[in-house]
Amino acid sequence: MRILCFIRILALLLAFAFFRACDCVCAAEPEIMGSGQFSNQVHQALVLLASRDGEAYAIVTNYVGRIQEGEHSGMWAYKTPPTFELNDATAFYSITWCAATIAHDSFHSKLYHDYQKVHDGDVPASIWVGTNAEQQCMKHQLAVMERIGANKWEIDYAKTMADGHYAKDSENWGSYTNRKW
Repeated sequence: MRILCFIRILALLLAFAFFRACDCVCAAEPEIMGSGQFSNQVHQALVLLASRDGEAYAIVTNYVGRIQEGEHSGMWAYKTPPTFELNDATAFYSITWCAATIAHDSFHSKLYHDYQKVHDGDVPASIWVGTNAEQQCMKHQLAVMERIGANKWEIDYAKTMADGHYAKDSENWGSYTNRKW
């Protein structure tokens, strides 16, 4: 137990030193809602991001206010706070996969909020969801995966998704609830 606590403290200190070196601006870590096992897995994924990819961690902390366990995985950028719903199959595949998907969906929220900052009115869906948005989020995810040390199989699989072919430009509630991820 003490060694685990020591490792967590060491990881946080390393992350803090890295952030000071790269002048990353981070908000608070997202609130984690779910079972104890889920919360621990997500926390470990966030520690991994903080220690190995400060820029990705800064995007997460600035554009995601909550990560909650759910039936499907998807980003609710328009909620207060912006909420990433993460299912168990994705969260528990591996720490690196969990971290990479958190980074991916935080980028959806970044797209949404960056548009909202400079435009009046509603954010068009095409800005943050759909094939073009998925391509941008996958590009970010793949870069993060390289920096956090994801294994070759995970990176190769993510590369097969990089074109965003799995996304629908007309995503709706029905297509969301039919997701297997």
